[in-house]
Amino acid sequence: MALAPLTAHAGDASAATVHFLGSVLITAAAGVFGYYAVLNLRLNRLESQQPFWRYLGLVGATAGLYGVFGVAATVVDSRALTAFGHGALLLCIVFLAFSMREVYYGSAMTPSPDEQRFSLATLRRLELAFVGIIVVEWVAVLAIDQSAVARIVKGLGSVAFATYGVVFAEKLEAMARGTSLDTLRRHLIPMLVSLGVLGVADLGVTVGVDPVTVQAVENVFVVLVAGFFVTATIRLQQNVLGLSTA
Repeated sequence: MALAPLTAHAGDASAATVHFLGSVLITAAAGVFGYYAVLNLRLNRLESQQPFWRYLGLVGATAGLYGVFGVAATVVDSRALTAFGHGALLLCIVFLAFSMREVYYGSAMTPSPDEQRFSLATLRRLELAFVGIIVVEWVAVLAIDQSAVARIVKGLGSVAFATYGVVFAEKLEAMARGTSLDTLRRHLIPMLVSLGVLGVADLGVTVGVDPVTVQAVENVFVVLVAGFFVTATIRLQQNVLGLSTA
């Protein structure tokens, strides 16, 4: 069974056009987002926030790759392009979730290491192991051309990491309320949720949902994600201006 392409199904030209335009928007918006994340990394003097900005830079890079693969897949029907696009989407969700975890542990109000159930170092090792397992499974199922299993791995991974990131983002609400990070967090949460839905959407094909309906849902969330990148970028730009004049 061939892996379902990132593009619309054959014969649905309008859906393909929407997906193409959405992929272009994500590529452009993610590129600008990544640029301002790197600027924040360079200008921010708080060492505890450096991993947060690095992860946001990686979010921009991987989302941009997802957009590029989406654009390419509308021109060339390739299982490899689809696989790389799905992988970039999953990594984007992972990096955004990790950014929420980093800023939570970097907060001054976070419980001391003795009071924490897991240290940050332990949590990072567990995360790395989990990501490694997902990558190995992903490569394995693609190598043997098991598209249904590949969709399940991507879908469950997307939901798991999106939920993981949202949990940390919600924990930050009381700690960071009123700060510039709190404003940015409010922009990143809907982006994280939308990316999670986008990652799990094509599981609908596996359970028998009409492929055209699944593609329509994916297209909606592709455009939504692009919009959330734009609003988050505006906040990143404002933060750069504040750091430049500080």
